[in-house]
Amino acid sequence: MDKSAERRGRLENGAELVAFCAPHLHSVAFSVVLPFTPECTPGVYHLVEHMFFERAGERRADAINAEMTARGSEIMGYTAINYMCFSFTCRPEVFVPQLELLFSMLSQREYEREDFEKVLPVIRNEIFEAAFYDARSSDILRDLWFDSRYIAPVLGNADVLSRLDPQEIAAARASLFNRGMCLFLAGAFTPEHERRVLDTFGTIPLRRRERTAPPAEEKVTREINRVGRGYEMQALVTYHVERADLELKLAAHWLRSGLFDGLDAAFFRFFGDHGFQFYSVDGIYNIRGDELVFSYLAHITKKEKKKFEPLIDAFEEEAARTDFMGLVKPYLYDNAPFLYDSPERLCGHYVDTWADLSAPLTLREELEYVGGFTNARLAACWERIATSLRRIFYIGR
Repeated sequence: MDKSAERRGRLENGAELVAFCAPHLHSVAFSVVLPFTPECTPGVYHLVEHMFFERAGERRADAINAEMTARGSEIMGYTAINYMCFSFTCRPEVFVPQLELLFSMLSQREYEREDFEKVLPVIRNEIFEAAFYDARSSDILRDLWFDSRYIAPVLGNADVLSRLDPQEIAAARASLFNRGMCLFLAGAFTPEHERRVLDTFGTIPLRRRERTAPPAEEKVTREINRVGRGYEMQALVTYHVERADLELKLAAHWLRSGLFDGLDAAFFRFFGDHGFQFYSVDGIYNIRGDELVFSYLAHITKKEKKKFEPLIDAFEEEAARTDFMGLVKPYLYDNAPFLYDSPERLCGHYVDTWADLSAPLTLREELEYVGGFTNARLAACWERIATSLRRIFYIGR
């Protein structure tokens, strides 16, 4: 493994590229991240994502899918609350046509009403499925952001979307192509493959990325909240940090892993010692700009609530004494170089890191930074989280 083969640079149009060349591998992975500030009608960016798969020049959806099938490589796309991502992994010999297909899809500007009509039923079905399954904890976590632009559901409302002005759809599409665009390339690519990336995505006209200030609004900070009633309930404990720096953002994954991943994690050991038989717990963190929301979700019964609640404070103190290096370092640091052996996983890691930092970072740069982590430094990061705004939700049914 040659870490010097990993590099970061800027394209002619202002986009950034992180690339890791490994000629001895047998696949190439490519991802493109298109950031946006969610100020349009909720769901419009997700609609645009679907529209991208309907046309690519003269090709329609059937021809696009047939091309991908013939190459044995599917172009994947998804929309998060503040960015859109497209990616694919393929054999080196089909990389160029697959790249050019994706470029043609994203370069498409003209659509017909029939394209819009084909996309709407698919979105309507996704909205139904999302609402069908109980995800109240996810709804709560989404509503916690102080910047209210980030609390709307990504999928939006089908009836509202059906009445969208075509000009708003076009404006949302255009706003995706800004100088915050990031490209990630990994695996057995050649100089010709990289040149094609520069000649396609590097020539897209990119607008200046506008970073508007969040609206002024009241911050909801009530400590104890109840959602629903019943004997069975979920306890959701959240922590909200408003000015998270680079160290805290990089530490969040280490903290989550050491506290909640596996039965030897701090949460299970502590609550097991206090009479709770938890077999699973969801430890989650999300970052939007410099806001970080860290949380955990566990199942308890109504009669356990009085015993559980005082332990939250005690767990925060005990968690600071976690052997993070012993629990986490073998997975997140020692095993990290394995990412270089898997182009698809490496590109996925690049995208996840970008989502946390709002900036690209090479794996080498990340490892150099977190290589300085110690139990004391991670405990200090945990203290910053544990002493931030805490809210407890009891979700009953």
